Amino acid sequence: MSDTADAISRIQRIQDLLNGPPNREAVLDGLSAGTGRIALPRARPDIPVGLGQILAARKSRYRFHADPPDARELSSLLRWALGPQRTVRLPTGAEHRMRMAPSAGGLPSLAVYVAVRPGGDLPGGVFRHEADDDPDVQHLETLWSGDPTAALRSVLAQPDFAERAPITLLLVARLDTTLVKYPIRHYRTLHVDSGIAVQNLYLVATALDLAGCAVTGFDDHLITQLLRLPDTMFPTALFPLGRRPA
Repeated sequence: MSDTADAISRIQRIQDLLNGPPNREAVLDGLSAGTGRIALPRARPDIPVGLGQILAARKSRYRFHADPPDARELSSLLRWALGPQRTVRLPTGAEHRMRMAPSAGGLPSLAVYVAVRPGGDLPGGVFRHEADDDPDVQHLETLWSGDPTAALRSVLAQPDFAERAPITLLLVARLDTTLVKYPIRHYRTLHVDSGIAVQNLYLVATALDLAGCAVTGFDDHLITQLLRLPDTMFPTALFPLGRRPA
């Protein structure tokens, strides 16, 4: 077994110890296996709100406006909170694209998934977010088509969020892109990277008049099933999202 494979196996044992054994399978009522790519519209070119104003207004919100965020609002949130930022030149001479949410070593340590309830200009389903180095190019890769409400209720410790929030972002840590450089203790740093990403989501959502809430009460095993995650990935945080209530 390679050093990386051994580290992943040890982290999996830690995850199992922390989460306990799965006691049921993920509920997939209302969903069907889907394929295809949805191109998100170009994000807003800037966010003309002062940082102090955003910090003062930032808060967790548990209720959302009846009208869901549209595709451009989602695109703008993902682009400014988690998208590409600048290109740097590495000591090897190669170029590397940095992201809005900093991470240890500048590595792509997180993946983003999006669950959308039907009713807006995006179709209902569960998607994997894909961002190009070009900040204007973002896609949603379809995992499941349909209404994800029942599935979200089955994975959340507070299932009401599944019905309140029209969109749920799911942050997932990646071991395959990080343990190739760092030792097993980097498992802890992945949670720091996720926390930074969540704070970015809060601040950009506030600037866009959107509402969100960080959620860590969920069943890891069931989210792994829902998102079809390999052994090298595990969920770290959810971010129910909507428009700010009136």
